[in-house]
Amino acid sequence: MLVRAATRLILLLGLALAAPAMAQQQIPLDYTDANTIERADPDKPADLRAREEAAAQAAEDACAARDAAGCAALGKAYFHGEGKPQNRPAAEVILRHACDAADAEGCLWLGALFWSVGKPEPAEAAIAALERGCRLGSLEACARAADAIESGTGIRDGDQVAATQLRRDACAKGGASACRALGISLERSDDPATREEGLALLERQCRSGDGEACSLALSPLRQTIPPRTALAREMADLGCRAEVPYLCREYGDMLFAEASGPPESRTAALALFDRACALASLFCTLPEQIRARPALVKSCGRGVQADCIALGRIYSLDPNSPLHSPTEAMMLLGTACETGAIEACSAAVNVIYDADKQVTPDDAAQMVRWHETGCTGGSTFDCTELGRMLLKGDPFPSDRDRGYALLAQLCEAGKEEVCRTLDEISQDDPDAPIFVADSRFSPPISDAEAELREREERERRAAEVAALRERACTNTRVIRDGVVYTDRICSSIARMINGFTARPGQAPWQALLWRPAVLNGRSLSARERVECGGALIREGWILTAAHCVVDKDKKPLIGKGHRIRLGVHKPGDEEGISYPILRAIPHPTYHQPSRAYDIALIQIDTSAASRSAYPGKIARIQLDPLPLGQRPIRGGMPVYTFGWGLEKVGGQASDVLKGAKMQLEDPAACTARTKFRGALLQDALLCASAPDRSQACNGDSGGPLVTYGDGKPTVIGVVSAGDECGATGIPSRYTRVAKVRDWIEDVLAGLPPERRRR
Repeated sequence: MLVRAATRLILLLGLALAAPAMAQQQIPLDYTDANTIERADPDKPADLRAREEAAAQAAEDACAARDAAGCAALGKAYFHGEGKPQNRPAAEVILRHACDAADAEGCLWLGALFWSVGKPEPAEAAIAALERGCRLGSLEACARAADAIESGTGIRDGDQVAATQLRRDACAKGGASACRALGISLERSDDPATREEGLALLERQCRSGDGEACSLALSPLRQTIPPRTALAREMADLGCRAEVPYLCREYGDMLFAEASGPPESRTAALALFDRACALASLFCTLPEQIRARPALVKSCGRGVQADCIALGRIYSLDPNSPLHSPTEAMMLLGTACETGAIEACSAAVNVIYDADKQVTPDDAAQMVRWHETGCTGGSTFDCTELGRMLLKGDPFPSDRDRGYALLAQLCEAGKEEVCRTLDEISQDDPDAPIFVADSRFSPPISDAEAELREREERERRAAEVAALRERACTNTRVIRDGVVYTDRICSSIARMINGFTARPGQAPWQALLWRPAVLNGRSLSARERVECGGALIREGWILTAAHCVVDKDKKPLIGKGHRIRLGVHKPGDEEGISYPILRAIPHPTYHQPSRAYDIALIQIDTSAASRSAYPGKIARIQLDPLPLGQRPIRGGMPVYTFGWGLEKVGGQASDVLKGAKMQLEDPAACTARTKFRGALLQDALLCASAPDRSQACNGDSGGPLVTYGDGKPTVIGVVSAGDECGATGIPSRYTRVAKVRDWIEDVLAGLPPERRRR
């Protein structure tokens, strides 16, 4: 069922989809304030850039020879900045020619270009172009047209019935995207029969070789039906064959659990772990550890303490690892600590914390002994943690005098983070001892000096903002047939603009996704290593954005060298605790072009932490406990976000943690602008901005949107996308936690994909 575009809009936009003779007279749309597409990466690897330029030149030659398919490919190259300057007006002119010449791909990309403008009238023209592409045979155009029809345009309401029928028609003709979208839509139904139809459709797609469908089939709303073990195995197997790395790991876990004998002898599972590793380096740790285990067992038995510690770390992996054995880990690490291996002491304590059970008095006494051993051996971290535990009285009786004495000693030794911790604790404790003033207390300044410093800071910030706006954008100038086309495309996410410098420890839940020191053969500076933000929501688990962990094809962006850092204020300094990443799990419904369901979970290896001399303050933040409908979302409601996003002149990451106080946008206005409508997208977003245009941007992606309205910090959203980082005044977008709370809880509970809700 195709929806006819309004005639007045076709005339208004000059969209001559059925009149090729008009093409030379058409004027491109005004893209000056439209920044809703991804800016082409200005730092693409040289080999990729060369391949794209060669393909674009071939398309240029074909288009010059009046080949419509060549024009479609050339227009797409300009649209996405692949081998040509990213210039939307030039792309529009070329794609109009291709679509007018009845090239289905030309209509597809013309529709996608119009839809990206994000305004009602171009959205109507987008539907017209996509429908024409659909009629001409592009099944991808049919799928996109259905998505647009379901969302609505601001001029017309969304039509789910028409969208579903269009998806059915396209799916019947073999359209993979339409089949996946139809399957997701049907399996969300409250009607059991409709839900079963959706699941069956996704399963059929998986069997046809569609790896993304295999992933979706493993993550449906199956809480009302028994788990289908055989089906789960089949979907994971087929998904692995379709080169979806995490499905290889999932299938390997299944076979590992069914086999017996030493881990290294379970060859079928190990082969799947190797396959996952070959597809994505993030999954290489497990097979390496399985193969290393026999030698470590032997050498540990001979008394090689370093190998006992390495084996203990392997056994203390997350509960979902097939090698997880907290009892053996505690024995190995605890013994190493007590025999002089100071680095094992805090790792042994972490095993108790990570055991996800009630800490007994014996456990608490053991934790004290291990921290005492580490502290006596010279570990600042163990001394600090022991002092904090003694002050809190958790998980053992408090000894405040001893706790304060330990922390005061560290503070006087120059540990500034410990001094700040003491300040925070003592402010709320009337019985706290009085400490000696230290070097943090600087000489007072006059009112005139304070005013001068404030003025200089304002001027510095204004200059940086102006420079950053330019560096966050790509400006292009293309001449075709004597006509000059200019365009300006800015990064959806770029940096924390304006805002305030956070106090150390002000956001102790804040996580930093840290790039390797060398990436793609290039050494990175400390500021270049800032990838994304996140929030510690449970021991060993980080909440972040999906676009931080997978690319547009849902291939992993995180490799073995990536780490999570906690307790960090200045990323360039040796601060906080650094953790290897075990796995990254994007939401199964994440859609990169729209950033729908832009949320993910990262699991870290708490047993293999690297601790600095300044571990910083670390605390979890609670997820929004209220379901959709019970959390009031009102325009003007105060919210906060934090991050290290690009902030300095030259496009460098901020050298300190920044924060921004914002206000939520009215939900109706947010929906009208983003067009997130329909059962799938309704309530999936929050929008927020500030009068001074403070917003979160690149490097800040994945960070939490926090409310303090319930008396304690609560994360209600995740930084997803924005427009020039506040420079336009358009509110930024945040994926709403309450929309996906069930999925988050199921992942944290260790449920396999086939039993997770969405």
